[in-house]
Amino acid sequence: MSAAPGPAFALEATQENFDRLVVENSRKGPVLVDFWASWAGPSLRQRELLLKLVREYEGRFLLVTVDTDRQKRIAQRFGVKSVPSCKLFRRGEPVEHVHGMQTEADYRQLIERHIVPLADKAQASALGAWRAGDQDRAIQVLAEAAMADPENPALPLLLSKLLIQAGRHDEAHAVLTAVPPKVRDHAGIQRLGTHLELIQCGRTSAPTAELETRLAGDPGDCDTRFSLAAQHLMKDDYDGALDLLADLHRRAPDYRGGLPRRAMATVLDLLGPEDERVRRYRQLLFRH
Repeated sequence: MSAAPGPAFALEATQENFDRLVVENSRKGPVLVDFWASWAGPSLRQRELLLKLVREYEGRFLLVTVDTDRQKRIAQRFGVKSVPSCKLFRRGEPVEHVHGMQTEADYRQLIERHIVPLADKAQASALGAWRAGDQDRAIQVLAEAAMADPENPALPLLLSKLLIQAGRHDEAHAVLTAVPPKVRDHAGIQRLGTHLELIQCGRTSAPTAELETRLAGDPGDCDTRFSLAAQHLMKDDYDGALDLLADLHRRAPDYRGGLPRRAMATVLDLLGPEDERVRRYRQLLFRH
């Protein structure tokens, strides 16, 4: 009796294909080898449970079954003397061994210890496509992953950053405003939202000379002061942007829900912790 046909990521090993299915594939991701026999009741129950899990995980690990009655040489090669038994292979070698029927939770823990989270795979795939010049593919991968895992802030965060780099600011804004409430409070999401607000303000406001004239005539004009700070930031004039934002924070700390403080924190994050301006302006923020 051979294994019944299973899902796409469940395969049956023979002496001829074992190294290709297990050893080679384990260099790409986890391969769980199920040693079973048709006459052993627990062995059959284990196989059915593992088939259920491989369907659920949809390719995050590969299940390879070995009928020990038919494939005695494989069983001998790996010292399998009783069934059911499992061995998990990574990088060409067995790294975990399980003897006897286990609970579903035990099998899940075994698998989870070795699989790469879907979000990590999506980010790696998207960044690979981006570096290869395929921006649309990178954005599509992240958009699909974000829909599949809506409460993971890393996915909309990277998606928005790539959209900003591509000059697609309105789409980036739509991504950030569409995240669930639980994700909206994530510090990285909030910082990027503020950064995007600065970019959009700098893009749509009046020319710098006109803003400077307006501000000279009305120093209390908060909108003009913020727009001018945004334009300085877009020109990589961090000192000019920070001075304007610091002055706005002193004059109107509650402007647009505390936007001056958030904007200053965002600019300081861009500068990085080693920049001498970070300490100076952070002290200013704490004093007010």
